[in-house]
Amino acid sequence: MVSTVIGGAMLPHAPQFFTMPETEDKANVERVRAVAQEIGDKLRAMKPDLWIIFSNDHAEQFFHNVAPPFTIHVGGEASGEFAAASSTGRCRARSVRAGARALRQNFDPAFTSTARIDYAIGIPLTHLGLTDPVLPIFVNAYLPPQPTPERCYAFGQAIARSVSALASRP
Repeated sequence: MVSTVIGGAMLPHAPQFFTMPETEDKANVERVRAVAQEIGDKLRAMKPDLWIIFSNDHAEQFFHNVAPPFTIHVGGEASGEFAAASSTGRCRARSVRAGARALRQNFDPAFTSTARIDYAIGIPLTHLGLTDPVLPIFVNAYLPPQPTPERCYAFGQAIARSVSALASRP
C-alpha cells in the first residue's frame, strides 16, 4: 500500500474556544466551530489512516530545561486538560519509525512519550471530531532559537516522506 498526504487544514486554536469569557463574541466563536466541523467532516470523509497535528508547545512542557525545535510524541496516547476541557488522542506506534526516518533526512527531532497536550492540539481534536490515531508533533515557537518558517516547511516535507515510506511497508 502506498500512502501520501491527502488533505490538510490550518485551524485557530485560541483558548477562548474552551474558556468562553463573557467578553468573547459568541456568535463569531460558533461560526468558527461550525467551519471547523465542516472541515473535519470533509477530512474524515477522505478516511485517513493517520492524522498528523503540528502544534506549538506554549512553553508548558519544553521550557528552560530543554527546548528542541521539533518533538514527536511516541506514546500510545496523548492527553491533557485545559480550562476543564479534557482532550485525548490515540497515537500510532509507528511515529518512532517516522522520527527515525526524519533523522536520516538531516533532522534531529526530540521524542517524548509523556507530553501533555493543551488547547493547541485539544481544539483540533475536539472541533474536527477526531477519534482516529494521531501523530502529535510539537514545534518550539516560544523560546529562542526557534526554527525558521523554511525549516518548519522542510521538516513537514520530511515527515510526509517518512510517513509515506512507512505506509508502503507491512
